[in-house]
Amino acid sequence: MKNDQIKKIAFMAIYMALYVALKMVGNMIPFLQMPNGGSIELELIPLMIASYHLGWKYGALCGLASFLLTIVLGFPMYFVQPIQIVLDYVLPISIVGMVSLFKPFEHASKPIVLTVVSVIGLTACVAVYYSYGMNLMALVGGVILAALVIALGLFLTSTKGHFGIVIVMIIKYFSTVISGAYFWAEGTAAGSLPAWTFSLGYNLWYNLVTMIVCLLMVPVLMSRIKKANIQGM
Repeated sequence: MKNDQIKKIAFMAIYMALYVALKMVGNMIPFLQMPNGGSIELELIPLMIASYHLGWKYGALCGLASFLLTIVLGFPMYFVQPIQIVLDYVLPISIVGMVSLFKPFEHASKPIVLTVVSVIGLTACVAVYYSYGMNLMALVGGVILAALVIALGLFLTSTKGHFGIVIVMIIKYFSTVISGAYFWAEGTAAGSLPAWTFSLGYNLWYNLVTMIVCLLMVPVLMSRIKKANIQGM
């Protein structure tokens, strides 16, 4: 039992190192960065793998420990007040580390998956439309994005993908949206409709791309780890 815990702690250290390394890489690539904070988060990949490999409790702990480690190492963190830190950092990284907790949803039925992705697609369409001027181009862009999201849902149902990744990324997205609407609303009243529409659109892009990257990479890497017969899988 003790040896098993030591091994899990050792694996946690490896995943934390990968988290820091990928976060550093992400910070060095300009096109991965959003202009006012937020980025395509490659570093979430090792956290999700840690959760599937070691269990959701260790995954959440690995996420929180990685967050604290990045603070110690001097990575930039935007601070307004404690609740904003929770919404922007603590809750998202914890829920991502808990992705394996949603394993019962991994093989959700087609109607459930399509319902969820349709809601995401509609949200994406509305966010793009209101965030980019409520004109014809914004509407077309929103419809195209919604169609891509629904196509991704169809892909998930056909491949029995890790639907838990979708769930945790939705929770993460809405956590950052709430923070954006109340703490990062520039030139608008906190919690107002313009603040909400701006936050919905701003936080959509990098979270959506991050989700797609994780959906593509995590299952592939998990299958490689299983084939390598690493203990704990």
